[in-house]
Amino acid sequence: MNAIACKAVLFDLDGTLVDSGACIETLWAEWANRHHLDVDYVLANIHGRTIEETLRIVSPYFDNPQCVDEVKTLAIEALSQVGAITGAVELVRQLPPQCWAIVTSGAKKVSMQSMISAGIPRPHMMITSEDIVHGKPHPEPYLMAAAGFGLPVQKCVIFEDAISGVNSALAAGGQVIVIGNGVPISSPQIKATVADLSSFKAEFIDGIIHLSW
Repeated sequence: MNAIACKAVLFDLDGTLVDSGACIETLWAEWANRHHLDVDYVLANIHGRTIEETLRIVSPYFDNPQCVDEVKTLAIEALSQVGAITGAVELVRQLPPQCWAIVTSGAKKVSMQSMISAGIPRPHMMITSEDIVHGKPHPEPYLMAAAGFGLPVQKCVIFEDAISGVNSALAAGGQVIVIGNGVPISSPQIKATVADLSSFKAEFIDGIIHLSW
């Protein structure tokens, strides 16, 4: 058995708590086809990025509020069908609500839809694309979340699944647990790489979260 202690747990959302990867790729492919764009190029630039960042990368032409709203509408419709990553609901329900947060590149309205569909309870703190200036892989999202708890990020465990998110967590200085096999990064800050969250247990004792798997 492995174990780690912390004061707070920070979760990415898509691909970490919510099994939305295929759904997100499908909606972006639909959007790309609508606009006669190279689907593979668009899909190569979506994971771990805000909608605004992806549109900006694809073309300055799409860097406008109308296109952002178009993608958000597609996302809300598509994410009504998603489920939770195995073990996600059980794990977050073992954590005190005041001791965990969601830190996502997604827009708040879109993120709330995927959480509702997957049965993920809303934590006391959420950091979404509307809250930040610099998205992942910049450390700002995770530094902001840790600061919201009044903690140094080194006292937090961060769950992530995407390269940009892991790089954000590492740059912030957190202890990281990687979900899935899509992150070919080696670092002493990465404490484990797991397929899902089904093996995790959490205990809260004297203000300390004890995670084991």
